[in-house]
Amino acid sequence: MNDNKKFLIIVIALSIVVFIASIFFKNGSQPTKIEQVKVDESILVKSHNFVKGAANAPVTIVEFLDPECEACRAMHPIMGQLLKEYDGKVKLVIRYMPLHKNSMYAAAVLEEAREQGKFEEALEILFENQPVWGDHQNPQPNLIPNFLERLGISKNSLTSEAVIAKHSANIEIDKKDGFAVGANRTPTFFVNGVVLEQIGYEPVKRAIDETLEELK
Repeated sequence: MNDNKKFLIIVIALSIVVFIASIFFKNGSQPTKIEQVKVDESILVKSHNFVKGAANAPVTIVEFLDPECEACRAMHPIMGQLLKEYDGKVKLVIRYMPLHKNSMYAAAVLEEAREQGKFEEALEILFENQPVWGDHQNPQPNLIPNFLERLGISKNSLTSEAVIAKHSANIEIDKKDGFAVGANRTPTFFVNGVVLEQIGYEPVKRAIDETLEELK
């Protein structure tokens, strides 16, 4: 076989390899949409949970939060902003995941405040003063009744033993359901049953927009 024929065979062989490789990489580079697993709403939402927003809103965000969690504190105004931006389209369901030392007490206090129609105000005050009562080095949960006194909530109704005994059952249900759906860190968000891997304004907004688009 002369050199010209050898060269032609090599060129043809290389062309075949390049062609096959181009098909492989083209197909391999196509984005694969991962099917998101949805959690049943009967597990995510219970009748005792606090809900903010229109009852018939097409998007339901479930947040498992810990009143003593700094990230929950940081996300609180963000969620407030998003609820305003998507008024009528989004409702927020708040559930408890008490993972810190004093968070069971804080959650029970919030439930006591809710009985008096002052849940949101109490949550604002607890987050505002979290660096004091929830300080990791020197926590002072005993100050919580003082902080909430401005709402007209009696200190006597917020003693640790009494308020935990009164409200712990529903908080424990939240915690059990949270672990069941993998909400073992706080805050954990579910948008129409799908867990968010990232938190922050943009990730939550993107999830809302995508969900609304899917519902069209």
